[in-house]
Amino acid sequence: MDSWYLLFCKPRQEERAKINLQNQGIEAFFPLLKTEKLIKGRRTFKESALFPNYLFVRLNSQNCNFSAIKNTRGVSGFVSYGASYQIVPEQLINTLQNVKPNLEASDLPNAGDLVYLNNGSFKDVQAIFKEPDGDMRSILLVNLLNKKIEITVENNDIRKVG
Repeated sequence: MDSWYLLFCKPRQEERAKINLQNQGIEAFFPLLKTEKLIKGRRTFKESALFPNYLFVRLNSQNCNFSAIKNTRGVSGFVSYGASYQIVPEQLINTLQNVKPNLEASDLPNAGDLVYLNNGSFKDVQAIFKEPDGDMRSILLVNLLNKKIEITVENNDIRKVG
């Protein structure tokens, strides 16, 4: 029976370990996180591991060579609980593989559309979508004291009307 196991990788070598395991015919996975940074005044986007130094692998516990996996380049070893290797529930892996952390550009409203904000101080405040501001943020017009104010918010904080 196939189960997902948790591996500990050498620092910043998750991708290397994944490629080497896939070359051995082993299904390997680690979720990525998109981060936005300002470098020299320019927005840059970088993908990094959601769980640094960890990798999930699907193995058949009956006929798998666990020592070959432990000796794969980039892998430090299995995460264990007592004497047994840590098994990860299939449902958790499915959730991690299907997570969509940000609205895609095609999911964003069009200019002039009404939206609601989901974040703390502007919860349920109605705004007008103006334009995207990079891949992860958008510019909205909010009516405050009878004046339209431009604000920039995370795309995750926008909810379309209707």
